[in-house]
Amino acid sequence: MKKIFTLIFACIATMTVMAQSDGSTVSNSWGLKGSGTQGDPYIISTAADFEAMAKNCNADHKGTGEYFKMTNDIDFGGSADNPVQLPAIGKDGNAKITEIAYGFDGTFDGDGHIISGIYHTESGNNAAGKYNALFGCIDKNGVVRNIIFDETNHITGYNYVGSIASLNMGTIQGCTNYANITATNFAAGGICGFMVNGYGSIKNSHNHGNIKAMTYASGICGGSHSGKSVTTYNYIIESCSNSGFISTTNGVGSAGIAGSYSGAVKYCNNNGNVDDTQGTAKSKQYTAGIVSCATNAVDIESCGNRGSISGIKNVGGIVGNVMKGDEAATAIKSCVNGGSVSGQDLYVAGIAANSARAEGLVSVESCTNAGEVTSTGTTEFIGNLRGNTTIALGEGNIIGKGLKALPLDPDTQTGIDNTNVNTGKTANGVFLRNGQIVIVKNNKKYTISGIEIAE
Repeated sequence: MKKIFTLIFACIATMTVMAQSDGSTVSNSWGLKGSGTQGDPYIISTAADFEAMAKNCNADHKGTGEYFKMTNDIDFGGSADNPVQLPAIGKDGNAKITEIAYGFDGTFDGDGHIISGIYHTESGNNAAGKYNALFGCIDKNGVVRNIIFDETNHITGYNYVGSIASLNMGTIQGCTNYANITATNFAAGGICGFMVNGYGSIKNSHNHGNIKAMTYASGICGGSHSGKSVTTYNYIIESCSNSGFISTTNGVGSAGIAGSYSGAVKYCNNNGNVDDTQGTAKSKQYTAGIVSCATNAVDIESCGNRGSISGIKNVGGIVGNVMKGDEAATAIKSCVNGGSVSGQDLYVAGIAANSARAEGLVSVESCTNAGEVTSTGTTEFIGNLRGNTTIALGEGNIIGKGLKALPLDPDTQTGIDNTNVNTGKTANGVFLRNGQIVIVKNNKKYTISGIEIAE
């Protein structure tokens, strides 16, 4: 009899192992099918699986070295009549952006699948209203990629609101958002609310939804954490695009790509209109096609704007303002503005509107403005390339053929007619050819009107 029980036990154990290996049995601390290896990732096939990830993600169990994968499109089933909140995986580790205990630290692959039916309504100044997205926080080793967030989703939160991540210290890659996103307070981004503690990258991601916040709304990322607690800046937004409408309710800080931001922005483009003309106070400011307000480790290169940019003060086709930050010399290079830029007060320009750094520390080099620049306010601080003399003009800049000469333009203009910035060379950069903005990267060409810029 003892031998029979031993044999039965062995058979059960063998069947259990086999079941686990083919992912059909849930017997792990995440409550998911799969074993979490790269070859046998945890399977995400239902809305309940997202909820299980959120429930089981904690400081001692955040997915480091583990793999997760979506296997089909997932509809959360929410609507205005039946709200469904965001799972916000890793959110519980966020006391505030300077005190983050943990975030999701594994590798999550959406595999090109679509998420729909999230109708998020928690937007109060409380725990429920803050740090909301699919991932409340992505940790330094975390990777989230290849997710499509469709237009049936509707997100309204209090602060740091995004589709993919609220806070990001890891990598977001190949994600696309079509949903409208609103922050009733601070920082909304089509992809990510905020990048924090000096770490975080967003690459090859695209926003098509309309983005709104009280302060700082952007197509890709609401901004990034800076200040004394950040010792190095490794933030980068690369090869991303926006076609959504961007605005703020108090008229401060709208941009096509990033808001209050420290770090690098490269090979990005904005096709959406950006409008920060709300309110009547003259302090309303920081509106731009690419970055609204840059500070610390500023590196803006090979970016283009075709959207209409409208604001009050510090309005730029590429950059609204460069703050004092680390007071390092920086150049805004190889960027093209093809959209109209209009302001109502000081500092309005086709490329860079203003710099708060010492005169000459910020420069514009090898850039092209082909959009009309106007202001209904003072005409002293307005130019096709710069909106303040604190910004130096380097070599290779071009002002569009037929554009009106403005007070801060150089004495000699160069028309653009089938001409590119680098005299026809195919080096990486942004050029204007035959009236079309073209990005050249790794000997491949991408038009600014396209929605993808590949590696």
